[in-house]
Amino acid sequence: MIFASVCAFASAQKSVVIIDYFTNSPSVSKSDADLLRAKVIDVINSINRVNLIDVESESTLTLEASRRNSEMALEDKTARAGVMKTLGANYAIYGSVNKMDADYKTSDSGSYYVGNIAYSLTVINLENGTVTGTKSFTYTGLTGNIGSTKNEAVISTLNRVEQSMDNFVNEYFKLNGTIVEMKEANKKGDQAKSLYISLGSDSGMSKGQLLEVFEVKMIAGKEAELIVGNLKVEEVVASDLAECTVTKGGKEIMTAFRAGNELRVKTRKDSGFTSFLNGVADTFK
Repeated sequence: MIFASVCAFASAQKSVVIIDYFTNSPSVSKSDADLLRAKVIDVINSINRVNLIDVESESTLTLEASRRNSEMALEDKTARAGVMKTLGANYAIYGSVNKMDADYKTSDSGSYYVGNIAYSLTVINLENGTVTGTKSFTYTGLTGNIGSTKNEAVISTLNRVEQSMDNFVNEYFKLNGTIVEMKEANKKGDQAKSLYISLGSDSGMSKGQLLEVFEVKMIAGKEAELIVGNLKVEEVVASDLAECTVTKGGKEIMTAFRAGNELRVKTRKDSGFTSFLNGVADTFK
């Protein structure tokens, strides 16, 4: 069953994000901190959801390299916002590496090392200089990868960044779009099964991306977004179009759509449970 579109396409603009130097605790070498930073950059770039600027490539900021040290206060970082803003950035990411080590373990089958990495990322809104939030990450125990040497375990554990950054980007750099057309409903026609949204390859959409659906309503004279369902991207059709399966709220979505109410979609992070299970599986490969 095919339904006509009732909403106009919405163009989603990627946020421009600049990533600063990472600070490191005395127990972490600068080279190890740089290694983690490089991994974070590579993964965020591969997600393709923001336009990432590496401060290392910007001469105006590289001149301030002497200011990157473990004593750099958040106020000092915020003061750099003006320079970063001139580069067209909307947000800045700062990193602090607290641990990059490995724990020695023994078992009946022999000895090995388990990676132990801890770091945090802080996001600052460059428009107003406020801290959007800070997220801490720890990979150890079941979430730390193993190796025959300490260095091998640390390098292997860096792969956990891939899982963490996907959720990090979805949480702090949400994309907003709309439902533009219904593709399929159930036999009764009262529940949406699949549909199209106004986010595509230009927005970094990819198969498996999770989204939330919000119905826009006026409550007490103010605009409110009420969550009505969840989606999962099945296929990226065009630069500004993706096909999605409705995983929750099919009836609510269909009712709002037929009433001509605005339905917005926003990227959402994974619950973390799937990533945890994947991580455990990787550990014991």
